Amino acid sequence: MGLTGAFHRPLRVAAASLWLLGAVLAGLTAPFAAWRVSLASSLGFAMVAVCLTLIAVGTIRRARWALIISLIGSGGQLLGVIGSAWELINPTDSAKSRELRTLGVDPTLAFTINLMYSAAASAIFLWAVARMIRNSSTADRL
Repeated sequence: MGLTGAFHRPLRVAAASLWLLGAVLAGLTAPFAAWRVSLASSLGFAMVAVCLTLIAVGTIRRARWALIISLIGSGGQLLGVIGSAWELINPTDSAKSRELRTLGVDPTLAFTINLMYSAAASAIFLWAVARMIRNSSTADRL
């Protein structure tokens, strides 16, 4: 069954929803970045919004490239959980905290949102891996 079989409709909808949420967050941040930082910074956020939207559409349509990105991207968010939790437990005046303040965003709020987003993405990753393992062991028994 493989990757496309593991990403059944509920999993694809969950992953696509997460990517669209990320697109909305990036898209809403773009104007603030243009106003408070620079146009180049704003374009970076806008490109992230466009790319995440394309990945969401590809994921819903079961495009293999989008499913691969969804699997790898959601798996990478395990590190996001660790990083966000670390920033919340040990607040510092990191470059990211300074950038968030420049954008007019409270770093604690941003790291909390990022922790929730990363945790949701990690859950999607674990769900996909569990389905791949289950589908693989079912295929072995046939």
